[in-house]
Amino acid sequence: MENSAKTLSGRREFLFLYDIKMGNPNGDPDENRPRVLPDGTYYVTDVRLKRFARDFLKFRGQDILVDNIEGRTTNLTGRVIHYLNAVGKDKAEGKELVDILLDAFIDARLFGSSFAFKAGKIKEKDGKEVDWEPKPEPKTMTGAVQINMGEVLHRAESVDIHGTSVFASDQSKEQGTFTTYFGLRYALIGFSGVANEHSASISKMTDADYELFLKSLWHGVRSAANTRSKVGQIPQLLISVEYKPGEEFQFGRLHDYVKLVAAGDKEERAWSSPEDFNIDIGKLLDRISDQAERIQTIRYAVSKDIQIVPKLPVEWESLDIECSPEGC
Repeated sequence: MENSAKTLSGRREFLFLYDIKMGNPNGDPDENRPRVLPDGTYYVTDVRLKRFARDFLKFRGQDILVDNIEGRTTNLTGRVIHYLNAVGKDKAEGKELVDILLDAFIDARLFGSSFAFKAGKIKEKDGKEVDWEPKPEPKTMTGAVQINMGEVLHRAESVDIHGTSVFASDQSKEQGTFTTYFGLRYALIGFSGVANEHSASISKMTDADYELFLKSLWHGVRSAANTRSKVGQIPQLLISVEYKPGEEFQFGRLHDYVKLVAAGDKEERAWSSPEDFNIDIGKLLDRISDQAERIQTIRYAVSKDIQIVPKLPVEWESLDIECSPEGC
């Protein structure tokens, strides 16, 4: 899907909260345990959240640059050559090549890319394959959307989840083998980030791209629940702060202004659902009030499962977050 609209009209900032129960929001590279800091805080990388977003955008018919080809992994050169061959475009160089990629791939417009190409083979119009080593300009594109590392906003309990596989370990055994994977009993995860209009003017990200990005957050974590370790992920709160055109301001870490308060006698590690806590946004409302003259609109999507104190302001607008069967 090519992009020809005007770029992002002003600074945007977002807060996104989602939860997971008896699952692993982001495994480490060694034992695939939930990632944890020395102080016991569990975290989720921005790379993981971007993957949720990319996968959803792909499911909804958007071309993405960081992708495989027909289920097989490939390098960046292979992905670009496959795209150019598929749409019948000739090889290009320099700024022309980068413009082609930005027009074609929404994740490049949103998140940027290092255009680290290697030599490959591309088909020319006569069908002949020739060697080609793309030479883009620039070689690195900074993404308009920058996302902070996500954090579990409370003390969470790690669990080892045991099961039995369907298949026996060898033909002489009638029972399946025991399996174990690692997760968290319950976790509410907070992410925040910024969409910068200056970077967007270079990466060609538009207001429409930003709207799709918000939908990809909300629906992407839910779509990821078709994997065993991600089942049970639910989006709970999404807030988009949209600044007036020309404002050079952002808070930077909106999830620092949110805290969870126990709604009963359970201690944090024993929390198992949103019924066990309230989300206190008092500090967030104070910070927003301090900068009200800079802000054009605040929009939100919220689950019916969570309790927010104080209540969301009546002047905030509801986000059009749902998608129709025809598209987003």
